[in-house]
Amino acid sequence: MNGFKRLADKILETANKAADGLVFTPTELHEELIHYDDIISKHIGYFTELTSLEKERFLERTFHFRQSKNFHYTGLEASDEIEILISACAVQITFGLRKYKMPFFEDIYVLADQYHLGLNQQDWIGHVTRSGIYLSWKHFLLGYSSNNDRYNVGLHEMAHALEYVNFLGFFGRTPDFRDEFMLYKRQAELTFPNDQNDLFSEQGKSNYHEAWAEGVEIFFENPADLNQYYPNLYKLIKQLLNQDPLNKIKILKP
Repeated sequence: MNGFKRLADKILETANKAADGLVFTPTELHEELIHYDDIISKHIGYFTELTSLEKERFLERTFHFRQSKNFHYTGLEASDEIEILISACAVQITFGLRKYKMPFFEDIYVLADQYHLGLNQQDWIGHVTRSGIYLSWKHFLLGYSSNNDRYNVGLHEMAHALEYVNFLGFFGRTPDFRDEFMLYKRQAELTFPNDQNDLFSEQGKSNYHEAWAEGVEIFFENPADLNQYYPNLYKLIKQLLNQDPLNKIKILKP
């Protein structure tokens, strides 16, 4: 595919100008991008629906996102697949945005399975704090094993991370957005008091932060349901992410 060579040349040219010092020859980087494409295509349906040019942009962003993070492992060995797919997950929800690297978070912690957290030692499968993004690899893969079950811990936690990084800096209107988001959600629940109740968890029904993360999950996993029962919420998420999940991606030019 000529696109891989063109993309490899572009990344190397950018790296040379920025003195990034990438330790790849053009041939090696070309092969590396083919490797990325192979891994992402097997797991992320969103990627497979993109055009050739959009795939190139997606791969470029995934490559740069991975290069910008430190990955830490507990209970499993480091692997290309883990780092590439987690990076691709972050790129998926930021694909319509100019700023996509979430620079506040330098560290991503990958655990083999669910883990205990807090004084009551509850089981967790992912969370985000100032120290980094934490994910259970087992449950991350489960999230991508089906593209329409409203469950994707990777997208959920990346939504939390995006909110953490960008709503004050990039979007710049957290209080207004929060009020608008919850207002639209409540209006929909009054309109459809029974049909939509299973779209959000108990936490998501009352807690804005969980509602936002679950809303992003549903936006990618079940966009038709979200649009049917929460049309204003669907439009608001689509507007902020500048995305259309129904294969009509609109990308802001850098």
